[in-house]
Amino acid sequence: MNRRLVVLSGPSGVGKDTVIDAWCLRDPLVRRVVTYTTRVPRPGERDGVDYHFVSQESFDRSNSAGAFLEAKHVHGNWYASPLDDTLAMVEAGLLAVLKIDVQGAMVAMERMPWALTVMLMPPSDAELERRIRGRGTETDAVVAQRLQNAHDELAMAPWYQFQLVNDDVDTTVAALMALVEERWPTSS
Repeated sequence: MNRRLVVLSGPSGVGKDTVIDAWCLRDPLVRRVVTYTTRVPRPGERDGVDYHFVSQESFDRSNSAGAFLEAKHVHGNWYASPLDDTLAMVEAGLLAVLKIDVQGAMVAMERMPWALTVMLMPPSDAELERRIRGRGTETDAVVAQRLQNAHDELAMAPWYQFQLVNDDVDTTVAALMALVEERWPTSS
């Protein structure tokens, strides 16, 4: 059986969640691995759906117990990918999608070298800034920090097997589906 895992990265505001949500609607086998975080939920985010929102103490306990594939401090908060959830999806024959920052992706690539790795790229710096500001949840200082982090993250794009510009969600999802089909053909 194929072990199907997509490691998907991209800077804040590039549209990772939008792309994954659209992909899940088009393919019933695609599942988002729900990440753990110590950050506070944004308006509209749901615990267990968008993230597992946990206290620092709970996060530290899980991390110490080896529950995470990787754990990193990003944008002032901790994020981690649950190892058991990821492996359970893969073992069930689903296509697990791990939305992860570049630091965590480097660890995931090392621990799961069979994964398909994709960096989502913004169409332009101006569009990325527009998307981040459009959330209306960040101060100017946070936006500036996210844009600097985006520059640093995008410099890591060559480490990924594929880079896709997310200019149009449907086109991006179709490209992801084509990459998955090429890697793990459904018809032999």
